[in-house]
Order: sequence, then structure tokens, then C-alpha cells
Amino acid sequence: MPSDSPLDPENRALYGEILRAPPGYEVDMALATTYSLDFETALVIPATMAFQAAESRAQVLDTPLALLDGLERLAERVAIFCEAGRIAAQPRAANRLTALLEDTVTEVLAPQGGAFHPKIWVLRFVPLTGTGPIRLRLAILSRNLTTDRSWDLSLSLDGEVSEAAQADNAPISALLRALPGLARGRPTPARNRKIAEALARDVDRTVWALPEGSRKLRFAVNGLGKPTFRPKVGKAMGIISPFLSPDALVQLTKGLDPTECWLLSRSEELVQIPPEVLARFGQVMVLDDLAETEDGEESEAASAALGLHAKVFVTERYPRPESTTDLTVGSGNATAAALLNGSNVEVFATLSGPSRRMGWAADHIAPERLGRFLRPWQPPTTTAAPDPAIAAEARLDEVRKALAAADLTLRCTPAEDGRIGLTLTARGSVALPVTLRAELWPLTLGPNQALTLTAALGRTGLHLGQFALADVTRWLGLRLTDLETGAEMVFTLGTTLKDLPEARTAEILRSIIENREAFLRYIRLLLGDPQTAGQIILQGGKGGFLGFAGFADDTPILEDMVRSLSGDGRRLRDIERLMSRLGDAKGADGEPVIPPRFAALWEVFRSVLPKEARRG
Repeated sequence: MPSDSPLDPENRALYGEILRAPPGYEVDMALATTYSLDFETALVIPATMAFQAAESRAQVLDTPLALLDGLERLAERVAIFCEAGRIAAQPRAANRLTALLEDTVTEVLAPQGGAFHPKIWVLRFVPLTGTGPIRLRLAILSRNLTTDRSWDLSLSLDGEVSEAAQADNAPISALLRALPGLARGRPTPARNRKIAEALARDVDRTVWALPEGSRKLRFAVNGLGKPTFRPKVGKAMGIISPFLSPDALVQLTKGLDPTECWLLSRSEELVQIPPEVLARFGQVMVLDDLAETEDGEESEAASAALGLHAKVFVTERYPRPESTTDLTVGSGNATAAALLNGSNVEVFATLSGPSRRMGWAADHIAPERLGRFLRPWQPPTTTAAPDPAIAAEARLDEVRKALAAADLTLRCTPAEDGRIGLTLTARGSVALPVTLRAELWPLTLGPNQALTLTAALGRTGLHLGQFALADVTRWLGLRLTDLETGAEMVFTLGTTLKDLPEARTAEILRSIIENREAFLRYIRLLLGDPQTAGQIILQGGKGGFLGFAGFADDTPILEDMVRSLSGDGRRLRDIERLMSRLGDAKGADGEPVIPPRFAALWEVFRSVLPKEARRG
């Protein structure tokens, strides 16, 4: 059974729980920040919000109509900000749909030269009935928006938007307002600016419900040019951090008795810390027998990071037994970049309360709590030879950073056969070391279509080839290879896409909605209750979609359309947009994707739609 310790790995929260709307509410808008990102997670998130399919991740990824429905319903209300050059380059499924995330995802760089490392979600929920308070959820995480399954930690806070300003929330709202200005190259889309500003205004006035046992909540953000936050030094200190630097550990334990301090990290990191610094901790531990994976921070180029994503600082203040415990969670490791010099953008939340409720520092690693997953760290008896791959990965990372800052532009040129030519340019000149090979490709086509860079990338332009319109995207896959060691780095970079034909999105829809059955399934998705419709589409349409004139027998489409017309008409507006995009598209069988009898019925509905509901 999970313990009552918030640091217990068995008390893990799934993303679906964080994204799920409270009863009687729906997601109105959402914003996320992350260091690294994979498109599989980014594609699933709108579907998860739309019909709560978090537990069916693989099933959703294998169902393009479900992904498309989630994107159509919610993509324009979701903004994601991530570190430039830290998007995975090999989405497993529905590659073309990644193009629909072009405005959702904004790549940014830390203004002080470090890593953009905060990991938060801010979600705004509105009542389904139109009456009731606006509610916000703030989740402060230690993990990225990836498929990583290592031990992480999240703090999820729910609150209501009030009339009065809440000064303690200022660091979070300041971060939200700063995000659009951190974009590199391609400016932040206007809709993402509006989302960030709207949520910042709400955060300014939100009263949070505190977790049980805590009496006070404080936020902090580093890396935006303000005084740097680090946890207070008290009477005892516990630190959980995948990455370490000696000077940060010294500052965090200054004046403390080693018997009152403990440290949990990774073996690869601990071996780099001088023995006299580790001697400041009476207990130095590592995770025992847990899966290990990459964390992704300033020293991740040297890491095969091992099982630990959580970052926690447990500070016990004042003499016992009336001491107070601070639990500081967030994105920051116990490093100089995160806590001392302010080069990284990091976010922290500190919960404070009586130690008898929050736990004394030593309580959190007791055998009945987190301690059962730990073992003492044993220093190696021999000194390992330097690993040449570490230096190689550092060299690759320097080139990645240069490409991420190069302000890449893809220009579209129509070809005679309806295909689109793509030419890549950079604002400055990016020279490649002779010991490195760089390959790139339009992300939707995969690395089999890679083109090797043979010269510096600059304003002259590199012609990538001619491609089907549905495959044109601003996302590029890149693979950097160190020729001396064979070490590779594969990632995605966004570009500024210019002269894109307006019909591109329609072509993507036509490639997903490939026949009449798929069209009618999608109509049912648009018209139906999101959760019910999601279950139907994920079950492959069991229960029947095709009946008289291609309409479903069990829940007639006609009735759903009439119901929507008598309501707010939102779903009919979605159908109007879909009909306009598909036009006269034909399926693989040569027949029109839109059934003629449905097209005729739609013209009747369209004639009575309010003018403001018509959109193409």
C-alpha cells in the first residue's frame, strides 16, 4: 500500500489525473512549460483533455481520428513552451498530425544563457452549465513532457479565481507573462500570447486549496533576472536531486551537523563530487532497483541518467519539537545553474507546516516510507577511465545549441506537379566541425529521407527537395553524428515556415479522413459527448456508424445535428469548417469522402445557421 509520504514513488500521479477537469467543468485553456518534449505526448494531450483517454495512450496513438478530434477540439486552446532543440525527432504514429501542433508549440531559450527548465501546467476550467466560479489548476512537476517513466514528483494545486489580487502568486504569473518574449527565431503565435496573458491574469487572483498538513505556500522562479531563490538553511536538510554541483551542496548545508543532513542522487553524479563535500551528509543514498532514464538538464550530455527525476529539498527549521518543515519541489536540481547563478529558468513551490504534520527531515527516508526504495551509496574502489562518449556528446550539444539559435527558415515554392519545394536558410552562418556529420529531413517523412549537410548552413539556402503538400511542416528532424566515436544526437527543430499554401491543413485532414466511413465516424465525434464519442472511436466504431444514407442507426446523426442547432451550435460550426476543408475530396475507392446525401442535408442546416456560426 502507498504510504502517506508525498515523496513515496508509489504515490505517483498520472498525467491524465492532472489534465482531467473537475466534475461539472471543462477545459477552457491550458499552458505547459517543459525542457524536453516528444510529439507522441503532445498529440495525446488534447485527446486526453477532450475525452479523458489518458489510460489508453497507445490506443489513442494508433487511432488518427481520435488524435485529430482532440486537436480540432482543443489545440487552439493549448500552448506549450519548450527548450529549443529538445523535441524528440521520431514520433511513432500519425506523423502528419504533428503539423497541426506548429502553433501549439513555441521553442524558447533561457535569457541568461542556461537551460529553459521549468515544468508546469496551468489549466483553466469553466462550468458546463455556465454558472459557477472559474477554477484553475497549477501543477508543478519534476518531469518533462515525454514518455519517461522514472520516479518523478508533482504538486497539483486546485483553486478558484477570486476578485482580490493574491500577491503570493506573482512569481507564477510573472513567468507566464515572460514566456512569449523568450521565443527564439519564430515569434510566439498571437493565440499563445493571449493564452499566457489570460492565465496570468487569472493566476494573479486565484486562491489555492493547500494540501493537508501545510499552512503556507510560496512560489519562486529563477532565471528571469531577479534575485535567485534557493531553499533556506535550517536545522536539518534533505536533498533529492539527479544532478549536483559542489558549491550548491555547500551553500545548502552551511553550518549544519552532518548527522542532520541526507542526500539522494545518482551514482554517476555522486562520483563527481569531492569527498569533503559528501562528508557534509550523514547519509548519501541512491535508488535501489528502479528503472533508470534520462533527466535532461545542463549536464545531461554526460548522463545516462538513472531512474531519478524528482527534485526535492526538505528543510527543517526551528528547534524541535516545535519545528517547521519546508518541502520545496519543482524543476531545479541542486546545481549552481539552478540555485546560485540564475542561468537556468526554474520554478519552485515551497509548502510549509508543522513538522509533526509535514514530517521531520529524517522521517521522509525512514524504512516505512521512501527508505524502502533506497540503498547507501558505495564509492567505487577504482577510478574509471574517462569515457570518450561524454566528450563527444558535449561536442554534439554545442552544435545543437548553435542550430537552435540560428533562426532557421523554410520557404515553400510550388512545383508544376502540385508538390512543394522546400529551401532552408539560416539567419547567420552555422559551420559544422569536420569531425561531425549532420543530416536533416522534414519530420513527417522520417530519417530515410535525410539529406546530409556538406557545407555551412546560412543565407544561401539548402534545397531539401519537393514534397506532397500534406507532408510540408515547419518541423525538421536532425541527426548529428560524431565521426570519431559514433555517438549520435537526434532531435527536432522548428523553423519559420514561409509561403505555405492555405490548403495544407485540408490536405492533412483528407489523408486522415480517407473514406465515407471515416468521415461519418468523425462527424459522430464532432457531434457527440466527448467521452462517449472517444470511447466509440477507440473501439473501432463498434455499435455501428453506417446505416440508412450512411447514418448511424443507434444514435442518428440527424438527431445530434438538430440538438446542436437548438443549443449553442458549436459542433455545427466544427462541421462547417470540416466540410469547407474537405471540399470534393475523394477516397481511395474514387468515391467522394462526403456522402452526397449528407452534403445535401448539410446545405439545409447551413441555410439556417446564424451568420456568426458560418466559417470556412
